[in-house]
Amino acid sequence: MTKEIPIKSNYKHWTRQKVNIADLFLDPENIRLQIEVKSSQEALINDLFLNENATQVLESIAANGFFPDEVPVVIKEDRKFVVIDGNRRIAALKVMTRPEIVPSKEISVKELLRSTGALPLNQIEVVVAPNRNEVRHFLASKHTQNTRRPWRPLRQAYFYKAELERGKTVQDLREEYPGVEIEKFLRLINIHKIAKSIKYDSNQISKKVHNERTFPASTIERLYEDGQVRDFLGFEFDKDGEVKIQIDRKEFEKGFKKIVQDVVEKVVDSRALNNEKNRTEYLDRFPKSEIPNKKKGSEVLTSKDFKEAPIITKKRTKLAPRDIQFTLQAPGVRRMLNELQAIDYHKFPNASHNLLRSFLECAIKAYFYQRGKAVKPAKGKKYVFLDDVLQEFKKEMDETKNTELSQVTQKIISDTTMKPYSAQFLNATNHNPSVFAVDKDVENAWDTMEKLFRYILNPPKKQNAKNNS
Repeated sequence: MTKEIPIKSNYKHWTRQKVNIADLFLDPENIRLQIEVKSSQEALINDLFLNENATQVLESIAANGFFPDEVPVVIKEDRKFVVIDGNRRIAALKVMTRPEIVPSKEISVKELLRSTGALPLNQIEVVVAPNRNEVRHFLASKHTQNTRRPWRPLRQAYFYKAELERGKTVQDLREEYPGVEIEKFLRLINIHKIAKSIKYDSNQISKKVHNERTFPASTIERLYEDGQVRDFLGFEFDKDGEVKIQIDRKEFEKGFKKIVQDVVEKVVDSRALNNEKNRTEYLDRFPKSEIPNKKKGSEVLTSKDFKEAPIITKKRTKLAPRDIQFTLQAPGVRRMLNELQAIDYHKFPNASHNLLRSFLECAIKAYFYQRGKAVKPAKGKKYVFLDDVLQEFKKEMDETKNTELSQVTQKIISDTTMKPYSAQFLNATNHNPSVFAVDKDVENAWDTMEKLFRYILNPPKKQNAKNNS
């Protein structure tokens, strides 16, 4: 195999020209994306809006115009202009022209354009790079070193993983990208590979670990970069970032699994692990059954000895899981829960979303009734509405210092961008004949609220005892 000679970009040869928005194509190989390369342009756009916050870019363009220093970089492939850098910006511009491309955002985009008076752009200036190979250095220097908006750590790491898979060596990367701590990214790649090989306690945890967007790379990195954590788990890194495990595989895996699950489920977070003392205290709290026995030796294992565990991808059709505990004395709310556990929200998204809104309001009311603290109507009103019970619940969560549920409730109350979980969107689908929900909206709304529901449907016993005494 011929060694590829590193090419450093000569920007003098990169031309500028005006191109119609309709003639620009998103790059299916975009490092941000995690869907099939053969996906349609609309699928790519929806992915960027759903997973990469392209909505924020659209809002900025609508409010401030298109910044002149943010010229997208494209290449010419198969007679098409393919966007190499600036995919979120181009996706935003395309949706401004045709809001219906992203059904879940169509209403809010139209309202944003109306309120700001922003007009869609038909043309934009782009920089045309000669080819993908030459533009790689531009991407590396912009997104993996100092930048205004860096890629997430795991995304950065997978940029270099892709380079290795193209046949380059670690030394090639060191020479080609001077000033980049290549070993740091390789350590993260190898740890993530091992993490994906573990069988976790739930399919939900497995999905978060396997997904590059939801894997908590920064917090995991904070742990494994600490020598005492590596010693606790029985491994080290070599100079190229490869993992070297020197204890029995099962002993290593049980400790490693515990750490990954704790981080994914937010039993611990970066704040709780931000110094050596906190990390020591965390390790000291490990159950004896999950502490690796380092006396059980093994021949040295590396990430190459671990294979990615498959995820069982059974299609989800019901919103509410069957394991939700229900202790409220509210038959009507129980019936609504039973229906949410039975209805196929893919077939009946609007019925599901409207039921979810009623369920949220009635469940919180029942929660306060049971505690002898019925919510009263706001001043000047006869009835208690959804906003009233949300505000009262938020107040209680603040008083009891339940930060997580306070923040979830605040998101529901205050979001004004028509997110599926927001009170604004819940009310709109219930009252506005022009607003409707799709199955993904219903799923996102439930997932945002699930912990809140688990709390109010099965209130802490101490609170019940206190209020019934």
